[in-house]
Amino acid sequence: MSAIEKIIFREKESLNIQEYAFIKSSQIVFSDEVRMLCEKNACGMYGTSWACPPAVGSVERCREICSGFENAFLFTSLTHLTNMYNVKGWLEARIIHEEITDRVTQVFHAEFRNILTLSTEGCTVCKTCTYPAKPCRFPERMYPATEGFGILVTQLAQICNVKYNNGPNSLTYFSMILYGG
Repeated sequence: MSAIEKIIFREKESLNIQEYAFIKSSQIVFSDEVRMLCEKNACGMYGTSWACPPAVGSVERCREICSGFENAFLFTSLTHLTNMYNVKGWLEARIIHEEITDRVTQVFHAEFRNILTLSTEGCTVCKTCTYPAKPCRFPERMYPATEGFGILVTQLAQICNVKYNNGPNSLTYFSMILYGG
């Protein structure tokens, strides 16, 4: 077990990680179909943020960026909602997940000089993003969207033996940190 694996194993509960897996970056599944959902603006973030397409580059460019790292750490957070139509609960869960992602990113930064954190549905650091008029104000805090990179999270979850769906009225958010290499 590597040093980072020991740290995560020891700190999983305090970091509020539901499930996780360490994989080789070569196992990450990319899909142009995922990007097509972005281009259709399925989440409403396309062309509005430095963390989303088209700002992150083509799927091929994102694949090249990820292949520059040897390893990846996929992790989830889990929130139980009163019902799946509880939009306020979704937003609160996302904020909590991003806080978890911040803490996990700090753990990896303490161990590795160069990492890439990917998270959920685009950046939430600034109320209004500077895209495309000006550079990102906080690039060190901006995590590109995993799906925006063209990563097929549903298939990656299967590869990693991590639940994509945790049952009725539950919401599972995913993040990934690439490191090493």
